[in-house]
Amino acid sequence: MTDNLETRPWKAADLTALRAAEPLFPPDTYPRRFVAGSRQLRPLHRKVQHQLAEPEHRWTGQVALTGDRLVALAECSWDPADPGTGTLAVNVAEAWRNGTLGYRVLHELVGRCVRLGITTFDLDYAASNVALQSAVDAIATETGVRYTLSGVTRAGIGHLTVRAEH
Repeated sequence: MTDNLETRPWKAADLTALRAAEPLFPPDTYPRRFVAGSRQLRPLHRKVQHQLAEPEHRWTGQVALTGDRLVALAECSWDPADPGTGTLAVNVAEAWRNGTLGYRVLHELVGRCVRLGITTFDLDYAASNVALQSAVDAIATETGVRYTLSGVTRAGIGHLTVRAEH
């Protein structure tokens, strides 16, 4: 499934590709996703449109495409008044969920965000997702940036704060 896989930063035209790929991201699969960035079950392209339209926030994304089909999106949003802190989310199409694609787009996005000066990340995730800790540890090892983690879990939803150490 990875023959024509490309990962790259978000482009404006990707919103059309995301809208077309929406059936690959069914809302009932959100709790199983790599990182559940939003507890709202609205379509992913509408969530992104909302983020892009918020003038008081900044947003960037990393996409994975196979051909012209978007199969994963990692995103980071932050308040310009607090540019060191961002909120992360990763969504991987259901058929691609069992590989390393979520990790790959998250790794690329975090690297870009650190270069932008964002050093603290918040994310919500399904508490049953045991891959998250391993992913954060692997990203830290590969980027050479040490992170400290703190979090809580309530009602099956975990909230994690990841801080890059200087």
